[in-house]
Amino acid sequence: MSPTDPTPTLPLPPEARAETDLDRDLDFVRTAPRHLVARSAVAEVLITDWRQLGPDTFRLGAQWPRGHHFYAPVAGTWYDPLLAAESLRQASVLVGQAYYGVPADHHFTIAELEFEVVPGALLLGARPAEMRLDFTATDVRRSGDTLTGLTLEADLLRGGDFAGAGRLTLHVSDRRDPAAGEGGGYPPLPDPVPPAIVGRLDEHDVVLGVPGSAAERRGLNWELRIDPGHPVLFDHPTADVPGMVLLEAARQAVQAACAPYRVLPVELRSAFHHPVALATPCHISATRLPTGSASEDAALRITAWQSDHLAFDSLVVAALCG
Repeated sequence: MSPTDPTPTLPLPPEARAETDLDRDLDFVRTAPRHLVARSAVAEVLITDWRQLGPDTFRLGAQWPRGHHFYAPVAGTWYDPLLAAESLRQASVLVGQAYYGVPADHHFTIAELEFEVVPGALLLGARPAEMRLDFTATDVRRSGDTLTGLTLEADLLRGGDFAGAGRLTLHVSDRRDPAAGEGGGYPPLPDPVPPAIVGRLDEHDVVLGVPGSAAERRGLNWELRIDPGHPVLFDHPTADVPGMVLLEAARQAVQAACAPYRVLPVELRSAFHHPVALATPCHISATRLPTGSASEDAALRITAWQSDHLAFDSLVVAALCG
């Protein structure tokens, strides 16, 4: 069924169907220690349990809240697909530390992140979604005994139903400077675009700012709003703009391009080419792409430029939800 189908007879959410034996070996009663997923706030931890199944294969559990204060439901019907991206990110950090010996004070940098989701498996239900992530690690890179990078491929399942798939490539670097990101000196925040245009209620959650020039304001161009005080996107001090900020910018850019329709990102393929500095303006732009079908999906390429260098680009396919 298309997510734009107006019929009220939606399929049962996956947790209403039978629990599988594969789900019973995971617990969803408490969250992982926050340091294992690179979060400061316990409330932002999604991962609840983890297992090693074999050489370079792992199973993790994640619980998605029905009413996350930032990754809120889309159109009151679907879990925010960016919860899949954040689950992949948290799981990859945990796998790196728990199974590949990465010290907790080392830094994980996302090089590539992609996912696709099945809208019918993301329907809100009567309880928080209990997600199973089955991972296989490939391209494990080491320098001596030290992990320097790896790629993780994952299947996402909910209640035995296939919910999507993801792939994430990470680089690992040495000990972080504990004072990184605490020095200030950030550029003034540009004025936010109207929150409703990017699917937000609060302007503090808007990461797209109004461009300074009239010419840029006539197209799909924005300034990245870098707010190190944001409690979710900047959960802890960082030396560079977190990857999830850029993914949120991509989502908001697609939403702005497709307004007044609400969008449900169903596929996202992103590459992080260069770190985005906190103290330098970053420019976001969107380009509409042909979808190649008669579906109601929209496809856009989102780019982030800083100091005349391409720092990030993302292909986003989104369903229009009305």
